[in-house]
Amino acid sequence: MLGKVFSYAWSWIVRPAQAAEDQLYEERNSAIGFWAIVIFALLYSITAILLWLTGFKPAFAPILPIGEESYYLWQAFFTIPWAILSWLIAGGVIHLWNYIFTRKRKPSDFLGPAAFAFIIPWFFFIWIPETFVAPFLGQWGFPPWPVWAEMIRLTLPVLWMAVLLYIAARKVYDANWFRALGSAMLGVAAFAVMFMLFIR
Repeated sequence: MLGKVFSYAWSWIVRPAQAAEDQLYEERNSAIGFWAIVIFALLYSITAILLWLTGFKPAFAPILPIGEESYYLWQAFFTIPWAILSWLIAGGVIHLWNYIFTRKRKPSDFLGPAAFAFIIPWFFFIWIPETFVAPFLGQWGFPPWPVWAEMIRLTLPVLWMAVLLYIAARKVYDANWFRALGSAMLGVAAFAVMFMLFIR
């Protein structure tokens, strides 16, 4: 299973349209997506612990009733269930949108591709810098680049995720540009709500 996860992850980076089509006919499509989400969430849980150990506090006030000093410690424990729930909600919303237009696919058909559409952009733009740069610089030294560059770093994964969701909807549901665009927008919105509620 892990071999499939890493193989599809690479395909989603270099040829996402082909990856979405291949994954649609993969027997363990949704299971591969599930383990991709879990692996990424586990990696980000480790990142949260590193941030807590190096004294990081949330950049903006938490919604959950958790103290700022221990927020990242707690985040290490709820990241995995948060990631799974976010994946299911966003994937479900996209499926319901497409279900209005076509009945030929099941929710599980989209969950596999959706997992990689979510994690690939965040792996490069969020996990890598927050794991290998932030803990060494500390909260007051990160980010080491200008504010405009930080805004780009936080915007690019959202745009990349939207593009991948668009591609996935086109392939899985044979959606036209309108339905695929709606899929991308709804998926990003659902993910953004879950992110703002829990992740700091």
